[in-house]
Amino acid sequence: MGMKKEVARNHNISANKAFRIMLTGFIVMFLVALFCGIYFSAKMKQVSEADAGTYEIYDRHYVFISDNAEKEFWNEVYAAAAEEGEKENVYVERLGENLNVNYQTEDLLRIANNSSVDGIIFCGEDNEETVKLINEAVHKGVAVVSLRQDIEDSERQCFVGVNSYDLGMEYGKQILELMELEEMQNPKICILADETMSESKQNLITFAIRDCFSEAGEENLPEMEIRKIDTSDAFSAEEAIRDIFMDSQNLPDIMVCLNSVYTQCTYQAAVDYNQVGVVKILGYYSTDAILDAVEKRIIYSTIQIDTEEMGSQCIKALTEYHESGYTSSYVPIGIQVIGSEEARKLLKEAEVEDAGN
Repeated sequence: MGMKKEVARNHNISANKAFRIMLTGFIVMFLVALFCGIYFSAKMKQVSEADAGTYEIYDRHYVFISDNAEKEFWNEVYAAAAEEGEKENVYVERLGENLNVNYQTEDLLRIANNSSVDGIIFCGEDNEETVKLINEAVHKGVAVVSLRQDIEDSERQCFVGVNSYDLGMEYGKQILELMELEEMQNPKICILADETMSESKQNLITFAIRDCFSEAGEENLPEMEIRKIDTSDAFSAEEAIRDIFMDSQNLPDIMVCLNSVYTQCTYQAAVDYNQVGVVKILGYYSTDAILDAVEKRIIYSTIQIDTEEMGSQCIKALTEYHESGYTSSYVPIGIQVIGSEEARKLLKEAEVEDAGN
């Protein structure tokens, strides 16, 4: 009996000891959890207070959609739009930027439609799907501005871009200058155009060039060919333009480039195939590389588009529509011809500005 009592007493002691250990562990765990909770809550409060001043509330949300070509050009336009948006207390989002997936402009337009934005600034292909999506946005009460290439059959509120006829007139003047300078007779002219460019825009440019010749008293109108170039990526454009230079027997005398990608690919091909000075190049836009080529006379001249005006006018058109219910259906953007001397001045100004920074 004594032995049984001793065993029972030892068992009770062990049980009590285990219970105390478990209780102590529970209390410690509870205190640790409580401390962590208090600490985490305090930290979250600090973060919340620190971030309280960084959030901004905007009156409206616009999205900016552009294709993947001519990134430098669209970066400038977007920067101007975002700056103008700040003045109007509007957030301008570059939709599709820094995404792992390379969305088409139609996909981005669809995303914008489903995001309840207040306005859309769009530059993309003019096709049935684009027209459908723009009309869908307008019917939802979203204001839409098309950029550079008008989506003619859509219900967009405004088109901001260069007048095609004015652009053709400027190119016509440059062609006439080249003909006089180089003593050309009936030059063969090749116009490099985006394959998505509408027939009406192509016709306006060619009509304007012919009108320019007629106004100058030229009896013989130039032979012009419009060559459609794929702009899905720079490599496609480069290959298509190199094919033109490889056919040395049928090289045009003058090549007119209607965007910056064609301009850069054309002057590079002229260098690579030893055709500098043989093929005269009329460019579009003014990157540092293009200005350098103009200064060196690889490119005869280039058309400068006012990207700052283009970006700011988009925001002004959207704001006007939201505030008054209407806006101009077309806002023209100014252009300027840049020759060798102008290119040299612009490059020097850029050097001075870079040195100052």
